[in-house]
Amino acid sequence: MDRLFFTVRYSRYAVVLIAILAISTLLDTLCWHYTVHRLETVAHTAIATARKNGWVVNTTPSHRGGWPFGAWVELDRLDATHPASSGAPYDAGWAAEHLRLGGSWPFLLGAELPVSLTGHQAARLVLNNAILTFVTADLQIRFKNPQDLRFSVSQLKLAFSGHWPDKQIFAKNLSGRLIRFPEALAGATRLGIDAKAADLSGFPLPYRASVDLHQMHLALALTASDASTELSLLDPSSYGRLLLQDASASPASTNSRIILSGAMALPSRNGTLTLTVIQWQTLADRLLAQPEIESHLAPDLQVALRKALEKASTRQTGNGQPLSMAIPVVNGEILPDTQAFSALFNGKAPLP
Repeated sequence: MDRLFFTVRYSRYAVVLIAILAISTLLDTLCWHYTVHRLETVAHTAIATARKNGWVVNTTPSHRGGWPFGAWVELDRLDATHPASSGAPYDAGWAAEHLRLGGSWPFLLGAELPVSLTGHQAARLVLNNAILTFVTADLQIRFKNPQDLRFSVSQLKLAFSGHWPDKQIFAKNLSGRLIRFPEALAGATRLGIDAKAADLSGFPLPYRASVDLHQMHLALALTASDASTELSLLDPSSYGRLLLQDASASPASTNSRIILSGAMALPSRNGTLTLTVIQWQTLADRLLAQPEIESHLAPDLQVALRKALEKASTRQTGNGQPLSMAIPVVNGEILPDTQAFSALFNGKAPLP
């Protein structure tokens, strides 16, 4: 009799458990169908908006996935091109593999919409015969809303060609945020970028030299021009000023830190930047050790640098004091004032 009681008791528990599992599965399935439908609507809307803005978009058929642990819509391949026109004087293209919109339930329950691209990705922008190419293989994107985008990638290659000298830059562990305000009034911020990278290889310097950097940080804002609301975010004429809040990095294998900040008018690209160098001695040693750079330095600047290094090495104090000065920018080219540099290193102008 006792055995029959326990059998009936456990049978009831089993029935309750089965009922809970059945209800959970039903709710999960309903949530999956609803979420997948919403994700498909988001994807179709994004493609339709891109086509309306002049992009030619071709995709493979989408397919659903993720049940029961999440929900997503996947595309095996997406190709998008934007031919240059009078209203949009730039040529652009994007080829993506294995694009997934959505993810597991914990990510979907948050405020951001995840997008992952696990295949090979390539994007190209051509403007005034200058070509910029991006290549990566594991891009992760999160949309808080259509104007707020966060991204991360373990490796990224940037290639410059065309009007620019041929150059390749490799970034590792790059992440950041991009905020856009398409309807911004003239003078207000239209595009904001905040990015960090653990390592940056092959960063170009003047006179065909290059340097490897680590702990790079970039924060900038682009303000809207008078006609910005009628132009694409990729059109340079839609911006009136570039506000460089922070562009800083450390040359590899050194304790030096280079910091740039300032502003430039657009499209003239004229303005002033403030250069600050921490642990400048190490950097000056490396500068003078590169013949391709040393040969282009003014003779008085070379002499001032060497004298400053000699004084600092005897006192053992100069390396800890940062160097800071304003540098003019004309037509996008940084033009160091060699007389101002010489005055700083000769002690005729105070170091901050």
